[in-house]
Amino acid sequence: MESINRRNAVRSLAAAGVAAALPMPALAQETFKIGNLSPLSGPAAAFGIGINRGIELAAEDIGVFEVAGKRYKIEMLPYDTSLDPGKTVAALNRAVLNDNVRYGFILGAAVHGAVLPIIRQTGFFDIFMGAAGKEVTNAENPTVFRFMASSDQLYYTFTPDIYRKLKIKRVAFMGPNNDLGRSDVKVLKDIAAGLKGEGVEFVGEELVELTSKDFQAALLRLLARNPDAIDTNASPTGTVGLIAKQARELGYKGYFISSTAVLEAKALVNVAGKGADGIVAYRIWSSSPSPLYDQIADRHLKKYKEPTLGTVWEAYAATRWVVEAIQKAGTFETRKVAEVLAQSTFSSHPYGPATWGGDKTYGARRQIQTPLPASIIKDGNWTPLDVRMGKLD
Repeated sequence: MESINRRNAVRSLAAAGVAAALPMPALAQETFKIGNLSPLSGPAAAFGIGINRGIELAAEDIGVFEVAGKRYKIEMLPYDTSLDPGKTVAALNRAVLNDNVRYGFILGAAVHGAVLPIIRQTGFFDIFMGAAGKEVTNAENPTVFRFMASSDQLYYTFTPDIYRKLKIKRVAFMGPNNDLGRSDVKVLKDIAAGLKGEGVEFVGEELVELTSKDFQAALLRLLARNPDAIDTNASPTGTVGLIAKQARELGYKGYFISSTAVLEAKALVNVAGKGADGIVAYRIWSSSPSPLYDQIADRHLKKYKEPTLGTVWEAYAATRWVVEAIQKAGTFETRKVAEVLAQSTFSSHPYGPATWGGDKTYGARRQIQTPLPASIIKDGNWTPLDVRMGKLD
């Protein structure tokens, strides 16, 4: 009996030794899925790729986070929409119904008319990256938060003073033939009408397809009206580069104003050469607004081997702010998170301290407010033109 007990004791010690040698079980970790429903191909691909990378850099900094006693790590799911409404609807249905995604970036005001019914029905949390105004941001869409400047915000913040500074009197519009283009040309006409006493005149408009490459006929019609500036609205970098190149070839000496899109100077110069000089953009920082802005740029260059794409900083900030709101709410229930987010501020935005506005203008506190820049290309590089707070009541 004693020998049996001795053998059992030896076995117990051996088992204990094996158990001690095994690694401690890791705490259970679940996945928080964030979709990116954006163009990842075509002329607007830089917008969507920038969002991908902003999410990835934010996910690195967030790491594992806790909500209601459970641990989560971000998983980013990309869906290429090509900035097409039909493809965006298909992508959102796939994300919600097949992949169980409840939060995601959706880029482009022009695609939102098609997806808003799905967003309202499902409560999908739309981290909206697009311009336009009340058509998207309103009380009927409580889970839609615009994490970039709206068209109204950009136009009314900058346009009158930019016109005065550059002595622009005659303005034309060549923007995308979609809901955003049609909406924004109305805003531009209203601004021009308000500046009539200063000699400003709206002289013509052309709506062009995002996939177009030959703009000469439309440009000839506009140039016959002798504009000082052509507003290219939300056209992507490749399109603006082609418009600038072809307009310069036709003898145009004036300005181009990108009122809502984030453009890449290198890509513009590659297409238009010296003709890119005189392109103005309302959302481009030509000097650093914060140390965090520089840190993200440095990390992006090291990780992706190219300069930071324009949407990276906004996507980075949006990802971190949304996760922070989820943690404060203690739930992933999108409507509850929306209530918390709308009342929050965010000190760690690369552009500077951020908050929410739009209560009076849109009937919903869903419009981000941050410092905003305006820049102009000179000798192939962005140079400062103006910086001010993009407020919207």
